[in-house]
Amino acid sequence: MSAAPLATTTAADMLLHEAAADDWALISPSVYECGRIVSEAPWLDGHPARLRFLLAEQATDGGWGLAGFRLVTSLSATEALLTACDRGLPQDRAVPTEELAGAAAAGARALRGWLDEPEVALPDLVAIEVLVPRLIDLVNDHLRRFEAAHHPVLAPVAGGGPLATPPGTAPEILRRLRGATAAGHPVPPKLWHSWEIIGSDRSADPAVTPVSGSVGCSPAATAAWLRNRPEADHPSLRYLDAVQARADGLFPVGAPMPHFERSWIINLFQVHRVPCRVPEPVLDALELALGEDGAAAGDGLPVDADDTASVLWALDAHGRSPDLDSLLRYYDGTRFYTYPDERTPSPTANGHALEALGHRLDRRPDEADRYAAPARVTRDWLVDAQAADGSWADKWHGSPYYATATCANALASYGGAQARPAVERAVDWILGTRQGDRWGHGSGTAEETAYAAWILSLSTRDDRRAEIRAGMAAARATLAAAEITPRTPALWIGKDIYTPVRIVRATCLAVLHRLDGSAHGD
Repeated sequence: MSAAPLATTTAADMLLHEAAADDWALISPSVYECGRIVSEAPWLDGHPARLRFLLAEQATDGGWGLAGFRLVTSLSATEALLTACDRGLPQDRAVPTEELAGAAAAGARALRGWLDEPEVALPDLVAIEVLVPRLIDLVNDHLRRFEAAHHPVLAPVAGGGPLATPPGTAPEILRRLRGATAAGHPVPPKLWHSWEIIGSDRSADPAVTPVSGSVGCSPAATAAWLRNRPEADHPSLRYLDAVQARADGLFPVGAPMPHFERSWIINLFQVHRVPCRVPEPVLDALELALGEDGAAAGDGLPVDADDTASVLWALDAHGRSPDLDSLLRYYDGTRFYTYPDERTPSPTANGHALEALGHRLDRRPDEADRYAAPARVTRDWLVDAQAADGSWADKWHGSPYYATATCANALASYGGAQARPAVERAVDWILGTRQGDRWGHGSGTAEETAYAAWILSLSTRDDRRAEIRAGMAAARATLAAAEITPRTPALWIGKDIYTPVRIVRATCLAVLHRLDGSAHGD
């Protein structure tokens, strides 16, 4: 065996063992989540670090976040800094008040500029229809107080009037939800993930049942549910302390999410034929994560089709063959929905469902009576969901390169000849969007370049072979130099955008392995 495969195997095994040893998953810090916890829990360890993080992440135009996903992130950060200025606790004074006020004023000016536009584009973030009006209400309340107090920095900003609530949000639904929780009425557990937005003002509201200390797998929701510092041994305080200690006071958008991280990595290595040893305890944990209704990304989150498909596929690919009936619960005869009452269908969830079904049918053709029809219908739905330019877009990732790689791979692997034209249209789109040795947002990212190279490798055409190989070689140079960290540009979508660091590392490693194999004719 050559040195390159040995190095790849070692790196893959290391990633798998890191994931096996970490029951949280490695997720990048979230400006949204840190902002909510600055507002809700100044009593929690790490408060000064969170304030400094918000200041450090602010862009020169006063906003926060990646283009296309700035509104919610900037609302959360601006509201948090306004809260710290307004509140003036000793913990808040760990950062000079004039710095907080200046950053808050710049944030409010940026928000006003965006919200005064005739058409405000809302990204498809989780619960955005209630997050935006709630945060705007909170920011406007602060600005009114600062205007009345003639604050030298913030009163001039407040003088411009309240921030406008954009169309496409649901203030009435927000009022109903907050009214319900205030009256003590229970809301569906899937909404607990956004308790910091919809929750009651009661401390440790009994209508919510934390799982291992977390409310909805969200640090912000957990802090809002507690409201005040509880006794030292309270499970939710232990949860928050454990999460913030992992990143020097900072919080991810969700924790823990080990089933998501582990199954995605396993499947990436399977798809790209990366030699590795999946630890048996990881497979055991994924089996335990499967219930009658499927699997969730992590404890405290609702089960969903995407994670269910990924967990089932990972287990099936490594000798464990649970039935796929839990996945079929999400099949409505036309496609797979990610969860009940889904607002926007997900092509990537359907791509992963097709992969789970297709892999099972390849191994067990005798199960065609149960799974062939859903696989065929899902294939057709994915082909129909492709954009005219050859790409796909999805609500779980800010880049069409991820969605296109996921859908094109599912169709290339399990779509048959009927899906081949869709795969080649995706390849054409990749060739037309190349930026030197990169693809993606701005000047391109390593993550998106990996997806682009993956798509190129799926082509079976000869007429563009030289162009395809040149693109793959350019991508290889980018991936070989890539360093994926918690500060890598965040492209994945939850309540905020985030980076699942180990998954992105695994993507780059696996695609690089695939490119090396292609270069040697494998």
